[in-house]
Amino acid sequence: MSFDFLCKTILVGASGVGKTSLIQRYIDDIFIPEKDSTIGIDYKTKDVEIEDSTFRLQIWDTAGQEKFHISLSSSIYKNTNVLIVVFDLTNKETVNSLEYYFTEIENNCRKNPLIVLVGNKCDLIENQIENVEEKVKQISNEKEFKLFKTSAKERTNVNELFYYIAKTIKENPKKYGVIKQNKLNKNENLKEENLKEVDLNNDDNNNFNNKKRNKCC
Repeated sequence: MSFDFLCKTILVGASGVGKTSLIQRYIDDIFIPEKDSTIGIDYKTKDVEIEDSTFRLQIWDTAGQEKFHISLSSSIYKNTNVLIVVFDLTNKETVNSLEYYFTEIENNCRKNPLIVLVGNKCDLIENQIENVEEKVKQISNEKEFKLFKTSAKERTNVNELFYYIAKTIKENPKKYGVIKQNKLNKNENLKEENLKEVDLNNDDNNNFNNKKRNKCC
């Protein structure tokens, strides 16, 4: 299927916040309660129709462990249009780690990506930490990031999240470095970078490797 715009979207956040579950819910409409932790990166694509334009969202899943981010930072953030920063509403430590990801984005993104803040696992109301929501709203307001509360398990706001991204990009694609497809075809180097696969076992980062270990949501 042809598309008008290619939008590289990356999910980042601490291990276990549910990045993989959000992608699985959006792409395949499934939820797996226990999922092995992602090592490295992986991506899937989905097309979104906004008025008369088709947006191909290239959605990248990343490892939550800091040691993998250190080795991937310069590669994964290249030509990124959208950053979805995910935290767990039931885990205060994942909220405390947000500043780490904000700094990482600032240090590695050359462009000005659209940044969206996502609090996952909103279905677990009884386990939500006191004052977490208040703190996150403050962060969202200060940094002017759109905030979504989602549940991959219950489908809450998952489709709405990605529709918001496509609609926002549609309003001003140049602002976020999104290139119309007919122009993108003239720049194969950019296209190759957007589709680049990474191998954590290869120092040159030329291949793709996505393994799984440990347990997370």
